[in-house]
Amino acid sequence: PLTSYRFSSTSSKGNMTDVGKHVEIAWLPWGAESFAKAQEENKPVLLSISAAWCHWCHVMDETTYQDTDVAGFINQEFVAIRADSEHRPDINTRYNVGGWPTTAFLTSHGGLIGGATYLPPDQLLAMLSEMASAYREQKTQLYDQARQLLHQRRDRARHPAAGPEVEKVLVDMVARVVTGAYDAKNGGFGTAPKFPNPSVVQFVLHLARTSGEEFYRVMLEKTLDGMAKGPLYDGEEGGFFRHSANADWSEPQLEKLLEDNLGLAGIYLDAYLLLNRDDYRQVACQTIDYMTAHLYSDAVPGFRGSQGAHSEYFSLPMAARDGQTPPATDDACYTASNARAVILLLDASWKLERPALGQSALDVLAPLSKMAQEGRLSHVYTEAGPSPVPAFLADWAALLDALLAAYHHTGREDYLEGAKGAGAVLVDRFFDQDKGGFFDTEEDTDAIGYLQVREKPLPENVAAALALLNLYQATRNADYRQVAQATLSAFVESYREYGEFSAVYGLAVHHLLNSPVEITIEGSAQDQGTMAMLRAAARLPYPNLEIRPVLSDNADTPAQAQVCLDTLCLPPVSDPEELAATVESALSAQGSPFQNILDLFPGT
Repeated sequence: PLTSYRFSSTSSKGNMTDVGKHVEIAWLPWGAESFAKAQEENKPVLLSISAAWCHWCHVMDETTYQDTDVAGFINQEFVAIRADSEHRPDINTRYNVGGWPTTAFLTSHGGLIGGATYLPPDQLLAMLSEMASAYREQKTQLYDQARQLLHQRRDRARHPAAGPEVEKVLVDMVARVVTGAYDAKNGGFGTAPKFPNPSVVQFVLHLARTSGEEFYRVMLEKTLDGMAKGPLYDGEEGGFFRHSANADWSEPQLEKLLEDNLGLAGIYLDAYLLLNRDDYRQVACQTIDYMTAHLYSDAVPGFRGSQGAHSEYFSLPMAARDGQTPPATDDACYTASNARAVILLLDASWKLERPALGQSALDVLAPLSKMAQEGRLSHVYTEAGPSPVPAFLADWAALLDALLAAYHHTGREDYLEGAKGAGAVLVDRFFDQDKGGFFDTEEDTDAIGYLQVREKPLPENVAAALALLNLYQATRNADYRQVAQATLSAFVESYREYGEFSAVYGLAVHHLLNSPVEITIEGSAQDQGTMAMLRAAARLPYPNLEIRPVLSDNADTPAQAQVCLDTLCLPPVSDPEELAATVESALSAQGSPFQNILDLFPGT
């Protein structure tokens, strides 16, 4: 039987090992040389996709892949390739077969012929034997199957195309999809396993603010309460775990991802201002403190991508964690998530009255901006600099937004110029000039397997469209808006495929179809009147809202807000209670063909 059969195996140097001796798998990186080796030796490829935060990836490494029989058989019959899903999201999106770890079997040219997730030694050994036999005896059929899958993938990638009109009804339709996925009993969206899904919750918060509907407020509070008051949230050290095994938020999987915590910290921060819930403020504060204490590296400077799972450590109270070794963090930083960290910290610096966070944000932005200026922006970087992994669409879109946030925070023109440069890269390298929409990767004539197919995922396209809309608002260059509109148009007929994750699309459409309302708030950072004005602005029910604080260290600086609608700026308002009425009157007049908006404001 397969479970007891012992294999003599060849090491990466070609030496035979003794039967029963421990064998290491000769892992190779994804690349042309690895696939050339598979072709020369007429072997299939075993592709393992893992992640630093993935508990079962580590279990499989420590058990299945340490098994002598498994390692020996892989070295004899396969070319073994390893990819990290965080380092290579392009590989992960194309070859993941249902989770992490992914155990995928490919042809020597990169076609997918089978796969599974976690497998213990006996099960993997049986699958390895089956795949090796099939590759020897049915190679032609397997290649035909792989080519069919490639053609199907290529056909799907061609579908998003600009043309249909982007209409306001799309926002309501997306809202219905999201509402249909809502868990009325426990909060959140979907069933077990239950994920926080920050992008979906962000849309619900947007609807609660802009619609005034009580239903959305209830959805929002029940979801935020369920997450923060249950074990998904680490009440000792701060931060949220990746997901819970059960729909009621219980039995969390104990790893913490930077990306999730960035999104959730921002949501709790906005919900604190919108709903006047100080407990949400505390969650936001503690989550930000967790990230800065446990994921931040001064040496880069930047945030590591994740902290791995460790059930014993996280089950201890804070006092008992002293002296205990915390779970390891990822050794790398990622451009998109660090750019989003910049935006969060700049936002939190005034919403939490913690100006030091603003300086931390600019410190994190510095290496990203430098790499972009030097033409070396990578998806992955460390204190040693950028890696060879290219920057993807999501990286450039997030960097564009971060540079604009820094420009509005500091007024420095070099940040705006950097944003324009990032916008040019987005359009020149990623935009589909024929059909509209953005590809997730740059063109690569040497791409292997499914990486030959440049795809147009909805979340990344929405991020690019929103970034360009923000750049349009900063520059008034209508070209940026036209590209954004064409991008959103390309998904009018396909957004439903994403289910509740189409929430990002509804948010972007609402942003596109409403004129920007920009509120500049001046005042002392220590003045309660200034914070009252900021809170009043954050509660305004307008879809396309930009709040730009200009805070002074002078305690005598009076608080006031100036409202700008498109290119028209109104006289300053000094009373927070008057702010909403002023904006409402201005918007009503702007939409009326019978009244000059200037008549409402004598002296303008």
